[in-house]
Amino acid sequence: MLFKLAVRHLLFERMMTICQIAALACLMAPLLLLFSLRFGILQELQNQLLNDPKVLALTLDTSYRLDATFFKQLEQRPEVGFLVPQITALNALIDLKFPGTVARVSVLPTKVGDPVVLRSGIPYEQELAHDEVLVSYDLAQVRELSPGDSVTMVVSRIQNGKRESVRTQLKIKGIVSERFVGDDSLLLNLDMVNAIDDYRNGFNPVLLSDGSNVNTHPRLYAKFRLYAKDLEQVIPLYYYLVDQHLNVSSKVREIENVKALAHVLNFIFGVIASVSLIGGALALTGLVLSALRASKRNFVLLRLMGQGQKGIYSVVLVEGMIISALGFILSLVLYSLGAGIFNTYFGTTLGGSMISQLTVGHIALFFAATVLLVMVISLSCAKFVFLKAHIADILREA
Repeated sequence: MLFKLAVRHLLFERMMTICQIAALACLMAPLLLLFSLRFGILQELQNQLLNDPKVLALTLDTSYRLDATFFKQLEQRPEVGFLVPQITALNALIDLKFPGTVARVSVLPTKVGDPVVLRSGIPYEQELAHDEVLVSYDLAQVRELSPGDSVTMVVSRIQNGKRESVRTQLKIKGIVSERFVGDDSLLLNLDMVNAIDDYRNGFNPVLLSDGSNVNTHPRLYAKFRLYAKDLEQVIPLYYYLVDQHLNVSSKVREIENVKALAHVLNFIFGVIASVSLIGGALALTGLVLSALRASKRNFVLLRLMGQGQKGIYSVVLVEGMIISALGFILSLVLYSLGAGIFNTYFGTTLGGSMISQLTVGHIALFFAATVLLVMVISLSCAKFVFLKAHIADILREA
């Protein structure tokens, strides 16, 4: 009954209704578009950071002598997402034997959970076997290698003035993206990397020789491959390593720049949204107030017909809900047009990125805020118009 009455009243005062819907759409559409730009820009920047494991990486600029205790303590840090020790760059150099040629490459240790492997789309649910290897994209392209192929690894050393070497067949498990591992690199499990290090240092490890002289000394590593758990953990992990007197490089500056940009965009959106809401609310209040005053006689007749004051307020609130719903739908249409223009214009320069975007949650939140705003304005105006109004006075005015 109240809904039907509200609809008929809005249709009767259609010009005023259209003005209120248009005013609400003109208030919400710019806010939707502005927020979508703020969200889209930050989302794009964060996606670019998250899709690049190098952003989460922290590397040592110089070599150290890091023991097992250091790695155990570091691995227990809540900020750490992936950690594996790394041998010296010199010992990590090996040769790959190809027909008629030899390629000098460096080996990197890896294990389950390696971000560069996972982001390269390589399944990694169990550790690599000792005879399995992951190959960098550049090396695979130049040497025409593909998963399933076999390569011969040659590890050389100078022992007692003589040059010695061992050969091992490795099966290619996958190709690592060029975005994550540069140059000519191989990724092996840590046991094989340790065996290469031991062999280069004069020992005879089981994996590469007869095992007649294995390394029984406490193992020391020069560096590590370290990745933070997420973007929020990079900065605290960086400063923890600095406090350990380590010379560390990271993408802290890029992450801080994104956070600073987020702060600036939030501030800009907050200021513009506040000014728009105040101005739009005042304009909408004026329209609602004018509409109610023009309809005082109609509401008075409802009172005379037995409708209570609560019923009158209910009709006003139902009208506010209808206007807010229609106004929000119109604002979504206007937002879609603006977002389409922005995405089309910037998509060609940003590689198809969606610079203006909203989630379903954002739309629902804006709709709820719109309904609440209109209902508060409608109820406030109704109380202002009818609170001290007497039926006889209103009828005499008419």
